[in-house]
Amino acid sequence: MIPKILHYCFGFSSDFGGKPWSLVHYACVKSAVERIKPDRVYFWCEYTPEGPWWELTRGMVEVMRIKAPREIFGNPLLHVAHRADVVRLEKLIEHGGIYLDTDVFVHRDVEDLLQHSVVMGQEGDQREFGLCNAVILAEPGAPFLRRWHGEFKSFRSKGDDEFWAEYAVSVPMRLAKEFPNEVTVLPPAAFFWPLWTPQGIERIFNSTEPIPRAGVYVNHLWEKAAWENYLRDLTPGRVRRTDSNFHFWVRPLLAGLPDHYGAPASAGRAAVALKRTAGRAANPRRAAALLWHAANRTVSSLFPESGLARLYRRRTFRNIYDRKLWGWEKGRTYYSGVGSSGEPVKVYLDALAPIIAEVAKKIGDKTTVVDLGCGDFRVGSELLKRLPFAHYIGCDIVPGLIAENTRQYANERITFRRLDMVSEALPAGHIFLVRQVLQHLPNRDVARVLAKLRAYPNVYVTEAQPEIIEGPVNPDVPAGSGVRFNWQTGRGRGVELDQPPFNVPVEEICRVSPGGDYSHEIIVTYRLNFPAAAGTPDGPNGDSFGGEIGKSRTASGGA
Repeated sequence: MIPKILHYCFGFSSDFGGKPWSLVHYACVKSAVERIKPDRVYFWCEYTPEGPWWELTRGMVEVMRIKAPREIFGNPLLHVAHRADVVRLEKLIEHGGIYLDTDVFVHRDVEDLLQHSVVMGQEGDQREFGLCNAVILAEPGAPFLRRWHGEFKSFRSKGDDEFWAEYAVSVPMRLAKEFPNEVTVLPPAAFFWPLWTPQGIERIFNSTEPIPRAGVYVNHLWEKAAWENYLRDLTPGRVRRTDSNFHFWVRPLLAGLPDHYGAPASAGRAAVALKRTAGRAANPRRAAALLWHAANRTVSSLFPESGLARLYRRRTFRNIYDRKLWGWEKGRTYYSGVGSSGEPVKVYLDALAPIIAEVAKKIGDKTTVVDLGCGDFRVGSELLKRLPFAHYIGCDIVPGLIAENTRQYANERITFRRLDMVSEALPAGHIFLVRQVLQHLPNRDVARVLAKLRAYPNVYVTEAQPEIIEGPVNPDVPAGSGVRFNWQTGRGRGVELDQPPFNVPVEEICRVSPGGDYSHEIIVTYRLNFPAAAGTPDGPNGDSFGGEIGKSRTASGGA
């Protein structure tokens, strides 16, 4: 029986081979700890890593300082990688467990593999390369590992030469053919597909074409091949801004971390970015596109009301719909996600419809509901079935979506407007609804929207929140499809309007869990209780990000 003990080998040279502990290492270890749920995690090293990403990792592992062997059976181990090859075998023989390279990303548990003696995976189709030692599962004292270790009597590599991978890949393949009853060999997809080839690296780091998940336990990220173009100086912000298989995998594990966490010093940052862009671009057109997006993100941050910033926001959300990043439904050109249907919508309508009806008693049949970020109108249409007297203005930034809604649903009391709520004036109305919109905007844009809404007495905001609150409050994100916390584990922080930098008093109206794949998140609707003297959308605070928009919920006597 294979014990649930994780083993990592790292830091067998003082310079860490030019690849210091970084975001990718943290994310890989965290993925293993969260999904395998090991009893122990041994981190075998000669030199202990340092830096911000190590500070986040060290609490997940037991650091085991050792002096890596310099020879085996009288044969010198000149390269640190070969020293690590020996250490992993010796520690697995001694303790048993699950060895993972620090660039192995775990997708699921391995419970169904633990009854074997040894488990390894093929590297390459038809076993053309061998069995890779980046992932090894073994019981203590496994006969296959003892045979493998004994083969080092003939070890001959002098470093990065033609024998570089002989004992890491070729020898275990030969032994598996000779002693098939001692090892369970899994197909390439289990651990090692895509490969380290240029096409494989491109598929992992620079493509959104889904990598099939059937039979996949982990993905080896091939750090040696991917470091310069994709992994060096990687930050949470770049992970959030970039769409690829790798970035989709890692993004949930970084919830709650600031965009620039672990970023290199500002000096030379631009040169690093340009080098990375040039390396990733397969042609001049792609280089120009990458630079265009980088420039637009910067301009949008510095000048959110500029024409270029509006264009960037519009393209960002248009791309979300075009690429179906919030899902899809047969017969719909535009789909705003699972949160716009089912029990979450029923609970929302049960709570909001009576409130709006009460407001309408004072206003009359001209009561106007303004829905900021109306999306595909599924929620709005259900609301209006309960409020046949209300006028409705649905606003969204995506022109095609507004055109489609207008064509299908507009009438004398239902209208739609293309609107950038960050930079453009809001339409007149009596009740403003902002449903799961602010979570897709950076904090500076959220503050601008709030500054405009403060002039209105009936504002209701709905946001997804995690089950478990942890990490810094209101972590900043670029505009995009994701939320701010890890929705798969229900950990992190969502948009909390009563906390800095927003400080708006709120009153909870209702909450509900969507269930299913989203069972670890809670959808909460609040009424915003702006102080009466807060001012107007054009007041001086409307241009302030750091200043108070209102007093906090705690200061105003709330929970």
